[in-house]
Amino acid sequence: MNNNPASIVEIVGPAGAGKTTLCRALCHARKSIHMGNFPDVRKITYAPFFFWNGLQLSPTLLHLSRHNDRKLTRREFAWLSILNGWSGVLQRELKKNKIILLDQGPVYLLTETKELGPEYLRASQAKKLWQTLYSRWAETLDMIVWLDAADTDLMKRIRSRDKEHIVKNESNETTFKFLARYREAYERTIYNLEINHIGLKILRFDTSQESPQEIADQLLFEFQ
Repeated sequence: MNNNPASIVEIVGPAGAGKTTLCRALCHARKSIHMGNFPDVRKITYAPFFFWNGLQLSPTLLHLSRHNDRKLTRREFAWLSILNGWSGVLQRELKKNKIILLDQGPVYLLTETKELGPEYLRASQAKKLWQTLYSRWAETLDMIVWLDAADTDLMKRIRSRDKEHIVKNESNETTFKFLARYREAYERTIYNLEINHIGLKILRFDTSQESPQEIADQLLFEFQ
C-alpha cells in the first residue's frame, strides 16, 4: 500500500461486524480518506451512466437468459451495470482523493448478484462475464478489509440495533447457518479477485477481539 499513494479500499464482512463504525472512524481520523458511493440509479445525473453500461451488457444478458424463466430484477440489472462501469468512475475520483473507502462496494455487488441472482448467472455460460468483472475489479481494488466476529456476538449486534436484517427475528440456528453461507459466498468472491491480482492485499480483523479504533489505527498505518 505504501507504494501506491492513491488507493481504493473496500470494507466487507457480515452484518454487525462493524463496517460502518470503522469507516466513520477512518474518515474522521484523516481528511484524505473519503467514502465512495456507487452510482445511484434514482438520480437523473447518473442516467447516462446506466444507459451506456446497461446497453453494453444487454446482448450478453439476453443471450444468457433466453432459456430461463427467472429474469433479472431492476436492482440486479442496475448492480451489473454498476459493476460494468463504476471502476472508471472511481479511478477518476482518485485524482481528487488519496484514499476512497467503500462499504457496499464491488465485493458486495459481485457476491450478492452472483449468489442471489438468476440461476443462469451461475451457469458455465456466464463464466466469461464473471471473469471480465473479477479481472476488472481485481485491478481496481488495492485492498480488501474483512471484518468478522464470533457468531454469538454478531447475532447480539444484529438483534440489538434498530436496522432491519433478514435474520433479526430468526432462531439461533437459522442465524448461524445464514452467517456460514454468507462467509462462504464472500470467500468465493475474494478468492476469484485474488487469483486475478496476486498483489491484492487482504487484511482480516476480528471485532470480537479488537475495537473499531484499534483496527482503524492499524489501517491508518497501512495507508501511510
